Order: sequence, then structure tokens, then C-alpha cells
Amino acid sequence: MDKKSLNVAIVGAGLNGLALALSLRIFGINATVYERSDKPRIDGTGIIMWPEGMQVLAALTDASKINTLCNTVDILTTATFNGETLNQLSMRQVNGKVNADVGLFHRRDLYQLLLDAYGADNILTGQHCSVENDTVLVNGKPLVADVIVGVDGVFSQVRKFVAPNVTHRQPNVYCCRGMVDYHSSSLSDEECYVFAGMQSRIVTYTYNRKTQGKYWFAACKVEPGETLNKQKILDQFAHYSPYLLDMIAQTPDEQIIPSPLVDIAPFEQWSRDNAVLLGDACCAVLPTMGIGFSLGIENAFILAQCLASNFFDVPKAFERYQYRAQKRSHDLQNITHRLSELTYTEAFDPEEVAELYSRFTQVNSQSPF
Repeated sequence: MDKKSLNVAIVGAGLNGLALALSLRIFGINATVYERSDKPRIDGTGIIMWPEGMQVLAALTDASKINTLCNTVDILTTATFNGETLNQLSMRQVNGKVNADVGLFHRRDLYQLLLDAYGADNILTGQHCSVENDTVLVNGKPLVADVIVGVDGVFSQVRKFVAPNVTHRQPNVYCCRGMVDYHSSSLSDEECYVFAGMQSRIVTYTYNRKTQGKYWFAACKVEPGETLNKQKILDQFAHYSPYLLDMIAQTPDEQIIPSPLVDIAPFEQWSRDNAVLLGDACCAVLPTMGIGFSLGIENAFILAQCLASNFFDVPKAFERYQYRAQKRSHDLQNITHRLSELTYTEAFDPEEVAELYSRFTQVNSQSPF
């Protein structure tokens, strides 16, 4: 067997699934991508790409297009609910030695970039994955492949085979994500903002300078079973700055996506037999720092590289992948989880938050490339 004959099945055609397929292609390995939906999922709201992830994205797609699709910034600003600055973090002034800016995207544009690079015709849609009798199935039939990669999200089916005892964490925090064209002199295009209130936060940034396209994320602690919508946000976040409330009020309802926050605690077993996990399936993080896809695209490249150099011994490839990717992923999960605790369930401590931001930036910049 050689690399070209290695049969890789990717379960999930989201951002991480496409990133893995493109990474494998770079190393001469073709994959079959299985997607549950009846078409590629070109939807969603905003996505932050951290400098390390931006560099992998450039390697996998057309680097010349990336800056035309997003807004790039260097500054992360943390402020109180009424706009008083608590901390400003420059990516280029910390010890991480990054050489790219943070990219702020509309998920639709980022997904389309990857989809154009990979080719929509290469995705098999309407493919429902499940696990029964200790076997990974697609549309009720055993999935036959040399390598099965579960890239099917935090509610992964493949994880039921690889690590069946892993459970979700739901901290009784609910969020809404929104997109709207909105201008305010209080919101600079040069910064990504985090506004902290009492067991709540609003994150916002400009993803399109021409249209003043804004992404916002509002989350707060709720009672079990409680949800959020635009009116509840305007009521519960009434103590936040008027321009933030105005931005949310002007957002069309159809441009708001509500959901509970869910993640999983770090766990060790990322692979079993010929199956391995990637992205939210193995290291889901709360959206406190927007690290999800940046971490996923980097780990996708690592996994592809490990399979390419150990294609004759898949278990060794998985072992190498886990050795290179797991510790950093777990560190980022733990930092993000602690930030979420300080935001939603404990008293907000600006000093600890600033320390965690610094740790996050340094750990994130320790990319294994």
C-alpha cells in the first residue's frame, strides 16, 4: 500500500472536514467526505481566525483571496459593560512571535473559500453516520475504510465508537449570535471587543469594513431549560452601553442564531482501531476566545502530515498526531473553560482574565509547525 491507495473516510463536511480533505490532498492522499445534510452547509455567522490558523488557511487555499474576504486586526480589547477599557492585548507585542494578524470572517465566506478549493462535487451528501454493535455505519451500512476520521462536531457519532464514555458539559449558559450592517463611532474596525457584565458578555467585531458588517455574540447564565432571543437580550443586557443594544436591536431576527453553550472536558483517547477524531469531536471549546476553527485547521494539517508519513502504520500515525496536537489542545480547552467560569459563573476578576489572555496567546502561538 502507498499513500495514493490509502482509503480515508471523513465524516463531516464542515469547516474542519474540508480543512482535513485539503490537507490530505497536499500530501498526496485522497479522501471521501461524507455529509449528513443534503448540501454543503454554507451558513452561520462570524468566525475568528487566530494568526496560526490564518497561516494554515493560506497554505490550503488561495492566499491572495483571504484578505479580501475578511477584516484583519491586531488588538483584542476587553471592556466593562459600559465601555470602560480593562485590557488591550496586541498579538504582535506578546511573546508568541506571531507573524500574521487575526482574521475576522463571515462563516459563509470562509466556508465558500474552502469549498471552492476542495470542490463541492467531491462531497457525498445525505450520508447519515451512526454507531451500532460497535461498528461505524453510514446509511445503515458498515463504513469500510483504512482510516475513518470523525469530524462531526461536539455531538459526534464517531466519538461514540472511539470514546463512548465522554459526556458533554452544559454550564447553563445560552447565547445568541447575530450579523448586521451597523456603524458606531464607539466601535473601531481595528479591534475585536469583549464587553463583560454580570455573568454575561458581548463580543463584537467588524468583519466587513466596506459595509460595516458586524458580528456580535451575546451570552449569559440562564436557568435550566431557559433560552434567549433578541428581546430577552435587550431586557437582560439593559445595563450595557446603548450602542451595543442598538446594534442588537437593529439585527433582523433571521440573522440571529440562538443556542446553548456546550463543550466537552479534555480526554485522552482520540483514536481507536482505524478511527480517529478531529475538531469539536475531540477538543470542543466554548466560544469564549473563538479558537475553535483555528485549532481545528491546525490539527487537521498535523493529522494529514502524520498519515502521509506513517501511511503504512495507521496506529503509529494516530499516536504521532495525538503526541503533537493533544497537549496544546487540552491547554487551550482549559484556559477557555476557566475564562468562561470567570465570565458566567464566578466574580469577574480583571487581573486573572488578563493573565489568562496572555497565557492563551502564548500557548496558541506554540504551533507545532
